[in-house]
Amino acid sequence: MGKIKVLSDQLCNQIAAGEVVERPAAVVKELVENSVDAASQRIRVLMHKGGRSLVRVVDDGEGMSPEDALLALERHATSKIASVDDLQNIRSMGFRGEALPSIAAVSRLELVTREKESVLGVRILVEGGAIRTVEEVGCPAGTSITVRDLFFNMPARRKFLRAVDTEAAHISDMFLRLALAHPELSWQLVHQDRKVHDFPKASSLQDRAYQVFGPPLAKTLLPVDFQAEHVAVRGLMGPPELQRANTRSLYLFVNKRPVKDTLLIHAVLTAYETLLPKGSYPFGILFVDVIPRLVDVNVHPTKREVRFRDPSLVMDLVRQALTQALASAMHASWSRTFYVSASSLNPSGKPTAAREGQSALPTSQEAHRHEVERSPEGSEPVQLAWLHQPLEPTSAQDPSLAASSSHASALLGFSSLKILGQLASSYILLEAPDGLILIDQHAAHERICYERLRQRSPSPGSQRLAPPQVLDLPPVEADALKRWLPDLQRLGFEVEPFGGGSFVIHAMPSVLKTVDPGLLLRRLVEKTPAEDRTPRLELLEHLAHTAACHSSVRAGQRLTMEAIRHLLAELDALELSATCPHGRPLWWKITLDQIQRFFHRS
Repeated sequence: MGKIKVLSDQLCNQIAAGEVVERPAAVVKELVENSVDAASQRIRVLMHKGGRSLVRVVDDGEGMSPEDALLALERHATSKIASVDDLQNIRSMGFRGEALPSIAAVSRLELVTREKESVLGVRILVEGGAIRTVEEVGCPAGTSITVRDLFFNMPARRKFLRAVDTEAAHISDMFLRLALAHPELSWQLVHQDRKVHDFPKASSLQDRAYQVFGPPLAKTLLPVDFQAEHVAVRGLMGPPELQRANTRSLYLFVNKRPVKDTLLIHAVLTAYETLLPKGSYPFGILFVDVIPRLVDVNVHPTKREVRFRDPSLVMDLVRQALTQALASAMHASWSRTFYVSASSLNPSGKPTAAREGQSALPTSQEAHRHEVERSPEGSEPVQLAWLHQPLEPTSAQDPSLAASSSHASALLGFSSLKILGQLASSYILLEAPDGLILIDQHAAHERICYERLRQRSPSPGSQRLAPPQVLDLPPVEADALKRWLPDLQRLGFEVEPFGGGSFVIHAMPSVLKTVDPGLLLRRLVEKTPAEDRTPRLELLEHLAHTAACHSSVRAGQRLTMEAIRHLLAELDALELSATCPHGRPLWWKITLDQIQRFFHRS
């Protein structure tokens, strides 16, 4: 007798459910996406005990006939595709004929639905994948699906569900992502008969952001609108000061599907790389719209990840879109209000955010820790003669951006403000129309050096290693490094294959003479995504970071008035002048209003 057997449909459905239905939030996602596809205008989600005991999704969409409702509970049944060509060009969110059988196989499911032109609807009860009842009922037009006792017939899966509050938080997060994706719809979330979220229809993403996150945060978001031939990037991204401790506040969408795609996250983080401190992440809502045939949304059972036909193109466009949005905003950034007052100190004595949604500024000790080497007291004022060489405009590649940038600089440039002097030979003091601006001279000079190195020749000169260093890499990384050898040579490296996965490093860029070349190259091939196998950008960024940090003006150095003027002029010429390359703020403003309030003169 043979050992191979064909599994029953019930067992197949349970296995499929294990891939699609991870937790109650996955049930909400599948059912809500079907409601969106059904042309609904209002969607309500109700849950009890974090969705463990009950999840109900009610919509006012097209509804289904009794025949379609029964077919929707069959595997591989759908009204959305009829051929392979349809699958490659699909824009709908999901298939009821895939989600419903998987969910019904591991729960007690009730489906109530009615088409608008029908007098009566149908009610179907399913338990563990088996249909128990089918009957005609009076009901509103649309569809209501109730899922009770999730994983009741799979004790091993049920015990892995988390606490009620945790599961409820996952549902709330998924609900918010879906509501952001579709501002044109009305949304309501209810938990334990208590209304958690209630969003009426919004006319734009900006209005929906106001509803979801509140005006104080939403009004700080920067619009992103970038169009290429087959890809559009749009959304609302937070300024650098709206930093977060993780990526959970990155709301990413591909063709309106909420995703947590590593490639897109990498592209966003690259755009913010020199604007945020290490370990901090941006806040934002970002939509990437791609022609359906250029993206595969079915590579993951829950469609959480996608695969682009040309991932490098998408990454570059996302970087470009965000960089332009941030650059246009950063030119006017010094006019924003940052301050520390007696009322903004928490019990620990550390400054808190000046306004809701803004990160607390670091103390001077934190801002310079591990990065700043102080010059000896009493040193002579620094002339900074090299600053007489003008920095090339970083926006030259985009004439429209260059024009707007020069206009903004003329109106808001640091160099147009009155110089009051230096504080502790470390901070430049400027008088602004509405207050006092302090500029960290080391951070400002680091940013200038960094941008200069990125613009100039990518060949910074080499230094021979004595003795040469041998580097051993696994096969995949070794193949990547072999392809990179021409680029590495142009950047100042001299690397020679030594057989198998071994390489000999004979020389490295002189600006990196204090860095272990083997460790640098190893980390480079490990961190660069396989879809974006080009070392040039990564190496240039690392070269610029290192050289800027080691060649910049230090805290504690006295600067001449002429050197200060030139430093401010160079700062005005930059696209991004709010932070140093390590992401720390390089300026701080105390408003006149705050000063007057402190002295009780307001």
